[in-house]
Amino acid sequence: MNDSYKTIIENGSSNPHWDDFLSGLECSHYEQSTCWARVKQHQGWEAIRLKVLKGSDWIAGAQMLCKRLPFGGFVGYIPSGPFYTVPDDQSLDVLVRSINKLSKERRIQYVAITPYVENNYLDKILEKNGYNPTEEMLPPIATTRATLILDLSKELDTLLMDMRRETRREIKLALKSELTIREGNEKDLVTLFRLMSIVAEKRGDRPVPSSVDFFNWIWDYFHPKGFVKLLIAELEGKPISIGIIFTFGKTVRFWKYGWSGEEHKKYPNQLLYWELIRWSKNNGFRYFDIVQVDSCVTDHLSLGLPVTDELKSRRLYGPTLYKIGFGGKVAKFSGPWFRFQNPIIRYTYRSIGSSLMRIPHTKKLISRIS
Repeated sequence: MNDSYKTIIENGSSNPHWDDFLSGLECSHYEQSTCWARVKQHQGWEAIRLKVLKGSDWIAGAQMLCKRLPFGGFVGYIPSGPFYTVPDDQSLDVLVRSINKLSKERRIQYVAITPYVENNYLDKILEKNGYNPTEEMLPPIATTRATLILDLSKELDTLLMDMRRETRREIKLALKSELTIREGNEKDLVTLFRLMSIVAEKRGDRPVPSSVDFFNWIWDYFHPKGFVKLLIAELEGKPISIGIIFTFGKTVRFWKYGWSGEEHKKYPNQLLYWELIRWSKNNGFRYFDIVQVDSCVTDHLSLGLPVTDELKSRRLYGPTLYKIGFGGKVAKFSGPWFRFQNPIIRYTYRSIGSSLMRIPHTKKLISRIS
């Protein structure tokens, strides 16, 4: 490695200096925070953090979550990372090679990396260091590969005008309705999970997270630092729609929402979105991340192509169609990227990986470590 660079390895779930540094970066994400590491600790994950210094300046880093495998060794996962002050080939190469070296020393048999930035530098460096874009069957499953980002440097009136005309009309009608908005607290997490489960059931899905316990952990670790917020749309004191956002760094991320299915003619969800956007703008945040859209749908619609039954059958077609009504720019992320530590396994996977992934025992193992 280049002598002017130095990598520091840290263990443990808590490090306030890490969060302070990370939250000041343009590319920061709450899943790289120590708060997230403490949440995931409840699910059997342990955190290892890598810091790359150039001289005395901290310029890049990554938090890897590790879980023991049933047959020995560990699996490593770097969610929504790595991060850096300025993207450049050399510092990112040092970081990725340090991840590989650490994996060998700590017996981490499989590493998955899910970047949350649009960065050609990183893609090339990951490929150069033995990583490949993962197939859907390999963990982590159901990661965000595209999203919508609203630029909050714009005035509120401009943000409103950037929205689809129908969405704008619905927001204005909601503002004139009897619906009210209030800030939620820890006691409202049960309501969030209940209403979120209603939405999941209508889509034929299971709620993710699968229990209210996960929301309680989120609240315990993020809320004391002001990194999470809950807003509720109510009618005469009855919760109709509810949303939870992460307020870590310069970007607000709309993580989860729930809706009772009632009062749709009053547009409670549109009101909730608008109030969250407005709150984020008024509190000095730079971006609002609507979180997760289907890029196949957005690409198709942006080209003005006819909507086919095949497009409508995509799992995120409905949510994507709804979200793009709020405007914003589509951001696409590469990966997830993966690497097996053992070269024999790497070769075997390249040869018979697709067939191996279809074996029921393999699927069961993947579900245990995801």
